[in-house]
Amino acid sequence: MDFTLLLIFIAVVILLSLGVEILVVIGLATVMLTFFTGVFTLENFGLALFDSVNTFSLLAMPLFILTGDLLAASGIAKRLIEFARSLIGWLRGGLALTTIVAAGFFSAISGSNAATTATIGRMMVPEMQKDNYPVPFSAATAAAGGVVGIIIPPSVIFIIYGVTSGVPVGDLFIAGILPGALLIILMSVIAFFWSGKQKWGTKIDFSWKELLRKFWGAKLAFIAMFIILGGIYSGVFTPTESGAIAAVYCLVVGLFVTKNIKFKELPSVMESSGNVNGTIAPIIAVAITLSQILAYLRLPQFAVDSLMSISNNPTIIMLCVLTVLLIAGAVMETSPNVVILTPLLAPVATSIGYDPVHFGVIMVVALAIGFITPPIGLNLFVASSITQTPVLQIAAKAVPFLVLLLVGLTIITFVPWLSTGLLPE
Repeated sequence: MDFTLLLIFIAVVILLSLGVEILVVIGLATVMLTFFTGVFTLENFGLALFDSVNTFSLLAMPLFILTGDLLAASGIAKRLIEFARSLIGWLRGGLALTTIVAAGFFSAISGSNAATTATIGRMMVPEMQKDNYPVPFSAATAAAGGVVGIIIPPSVIFIIYGVTSGVPVGDLFIAGILPGALLIILMSVIAFFWSGKQKWGTKIDFSWKELLRKFWGAKLAFIAMFIILGGIYSGVFTPTESGAIAAVYCLVVGLFVTKNIKFKELPSVMESSGNVNGTIAPIIAVAITLSQILAYLRLPQFAVDSLMSISNNPTIIMLCVLTVLLIAGAVMETSPNVVILTPLLAPVATSIGYDPVHFGVIMVVALAIGFITPPIGLNLFVASSITQTPVLQIAAKAVPFLVLLLVGLTIITFVPWLSTGLLPE
């Protein structure tokens, strides 16, 4: 069996290096392991896939993805951006700062990195270009801001981690608030100093009257945040119920309040959300099935023993775990990473004293950094597609943001209070 596992691992590496779709690669690996291990018969393979995604908590994922699409289509996102600019546009690099802060606001409703990057990027990059910001820097700023899309609650990836690990999704949402805020602050710092050094952009005059006007204009967005986060934290809604209510709210606002959504446009909005869900859900189903087989083969225990044999020092062990996560985030999509690596690495973290909720935040932040790390760097490709700018040019301008995100990851890893401080006793 050891030799068979080695051959399957080599096959997976070769297929990934050739650019084969991740669903196909994981699917083939799962089928081969199913055949050789006999965990369940191939005849029951379909049932195993169905059981993998047949959970109430995972239903929140498509609902929050739909909420993000409705948020953009309804015009609520534009109002958030206008409020963010009135709040910090008077600083040097105001548009760059607005992009990052607006990404944080948008993340608090959408729960998706790609949706955050695409929505904020489409609106802010043209404005930054008019204000003499280089397009590669503008695109990199939008891509970096999108990183917090899966860290600030509600987060689609936190939902997947919670389903995989058994950790309450509501606790993970609460735990992501302060780490997400920290990353926004760090990225804003680099945008401020870099814009100032290069003399990019112009400042606008600060006005309390304008700030209050834009705040009132963005009230629909803040109501959505209150529904999602307030409902979850107060215990009135589960994350899944909150996602459903938020989707209905954004739909009603778009149709009857802002009137930016027309009934004839609803099929295209639904199709957009369906395409994203149709991409993610099969990957999750196969990856969870694969993780069950790996657990049967005791690979999680092998991972614990291997990392524990490196050193008795918890700091060194955690640095090894972070290295694994950063590499995985750079070469593979986040959803399968979470499903596959959680059973392998969570026991390691628990064995050296890390709280499961805290480790969930560490894992998601580390994998999210991969969104602006080549060769995969999903946010880089999203920013490239909306700006028609080569990915490598955007990646080069994203390096300072990447460095500050690594600093933030280090702080989050070794200061547990940032993740657990807001949790109820």
